[in-house]
Formats: sequence, structure tokens, C-alpha cells
Amino acid sequence: MQIVTLTTDWGISDHYVGAVKGKLYSTIDDCNVVDITHQINKFDIMQGAFIVRNACLGFPKSTIHIIDVHCSENTQKQYQHVVIKYNDQYFICTDNGMPSIIFDGLEVQEIIGITNVFQESNYYTFSAFDLFCKVAALISYNSNIEEFGYKMTAFVKKTTMNATIYQDAILCTVFHIDSYGNIFLNITIDEFTKCITDKRFELKLEGFSINAISHAYDNVRENTPVLTVSSTNHLQLAINKGNASALLGLNEGSPVKFKIINQKSSQK
Repeated sequence: MQIVTLTTDWGISDHYVGAVKGKLYSTIDDCNVVDITHQINKFDIMQGAFIVRNACLGFPKSTIHIIDVHCSENTQKQYQHVVIKYNDQYFICTDNGMPSIIFDGLEVQEIIGITNVFQESNYYTFSAFDLFCKVAALISYNSNIEEFGYKMTAFVKKTTMNATIYQDAILCTVFHIDSYGNIFLNITIDEFTKCITDKRFELKLEGFSINAISHAYDNVRENTPVLTVSSTNHLQLAINKGNASALLGLNEGSPVKFKIINQKSSQK
């Protein structure tokens, strides 16, 4: 069975999802199409990269991933359509900065710029249907991806925003909010503990004060904010049985500042 995943910003009210699924089922024998999500914010490659990195990398070998987020090609080929081989899986997408975030710190096996596989339309408005499905079918029938075009050695680089570390503070940014209203901060638990070491911290938000990391949402009473660690290893702000984003007034891009308190100075 050939697994093909779809991650897009199409939404579900138009014909796009059905058209691509129909093409895949018509051209790949024993195909199983898995919807990762079609609700990426329009053209938001940062959110798309976050979803793909945390949802797709653990699929079985030989899985084919089609990613269509801000991937329209033009005649000037500002961004190159590519096939990326990682952990014996195949990622078909556009080198628009998104792959550099998905595979940051990871070692990919191959990057092939697609120039020898021609799309089935003279219009560059639906690459997933006109080209990516065709490439996926060729991969499923064991075509050598090096025949699809030319080898690339690097991606178009997209700079991500990292937390800023000061002697007495850590300034983070909200980079993702999930459907529960949980808030993901741009710092991992490993980075955070390395900065804090043996010190204490305090986070003040909308009348609440947080000074510890909890292991579960229900470590606090209902409608109370909690700082915990998400499955992605990033620090997460949540509300026990509530919506943290709405209650705390935080959106993507909002700053969140942790105060670092030296144990010795606090005892004086």
C-alpha cells in the first residue's frame, strides 16, 4: 500500500482536496491518502512547517508527502518545486523557505529540483494537481528521483524568530495557537532549562502569575493558566478546560516575557 499525505492551505469548501485525491487514487495503485490538514492559514509557511515537522516525519519509509502551502509557480520560477528525500520518505513541495524550517537541524538524503517532469497544464495555478500528483505516481512506481531534475545542495533559507535571552529575562514570541487555544512559545524546554539553570522564573499575564512548569493541564484549577511542555517540546501556555489565547489576550506574534530571579538575590 502506498501512503500519500496531504498538507495544504486550501480549506475544505472548494474542489481542491477532492480533485487531488481523485488524481492520486486514479494514478497510484493501492493508494491510501492521509489528510494531515487543509486548514493552514493562507500562505503561512511558518505554520505549515510546524505542522509538517511535527506530524509527518514519523511516517513509515516510502511514504510520499504532498505539501501545498504558498507554492504557486510562475514562469520566472522564483521558487523551485522540489522532491526531498528524508529518512527514506519523499516530500514534494516548493523551495519557498518552508523546507528550510521543516528540516532545520536534520540531515536530508537528497534534494532534487523538478525540471524533467512536466505538468499537465500550461497554467501555473494548481501545482499539486498538475505536477505533484504526477511526481507522486512516478515515485510510487519506483522511479529514480534523480531523473526528475537536478541535485540541489541547500534550501532557500527562511529565518525563524528565536527567543531573546537576557541576564534577567527571556523574551519569547507566540508562534502557534492550536484549535484549543493553547499557546506555543518559540523556546523548547531544553533551551529554557539551560537558561534558567538553578534560578527561579516568574511570568505575569492578565493578573495571573506563573512560576513553575506543570506536567499536566489539570495541575491547576479550571479556567486557570498553566505553563507546560507540548508534544513538540516547546513551552506551552494553556488553560485547564479553557482557551488560553482568548483568556490571556495573546495571538500569534505576541511577546511573552519571563523574569529570571536569582535565588541568592531573592533571599536578601
